Amino acid sequence: ERFGGGGSGGPWMIYFGVAVDLFSDGVMIGTGSALSLGLALLLALGQVAGDIPEGMATIASFRAAGVARGKRLLIAASFLVPILVGALLSFQLLRGREEIWQLTLLAFTAGILITVAVEEMVSQAHEAWSDDDRGGAWNSLALAGGFALSALISQLVEQPAG
Repeated sequence: ERFGGGGSGGPWMIYFGVAVDLFSDGVMIGTGSALSLGLALLLALGQVAGDIPEGMATIASFRAAGVARGKRLLIAASFLVPILVGALLSFQLLRGREEIWQLTLLAFTAGILITVAVEEMVSQAHEAWSDDDRGGAWNSLALAGGFALSALISQLVEQPAG
């Protein structure tokens, strides 16, 4: 085929899955920017660690499908589009709105991303337990413990002194 991949799977399905994830990241960043530029920067930096491996894996799937290097570079560059569209759209929709709307969309987007991550970890933990490898279960426990610790620290930091 012209760009590689065939059937119902292949590199384009991976690409579109990653693009949807990047769009949601953009929505979260744009929502954060409506609240505070510092929050938007923090959210953007936090997403980089997860987005780079996704992009590399996607481009590797195009390479395995025989897509030329130049086209792979264009495909990689196109990953900016869903992030920017998500960020600009959410910023424009939420700029000047009440903070409750901004925080609600931010929480909703983060909740979707956390749900996907937890579902993936739970399935891996289940497989690890059934294979008698306890590593996956410890990963799930560490994730839950990390969220609990983060919530505790945020409550302690926000408490007024005195």
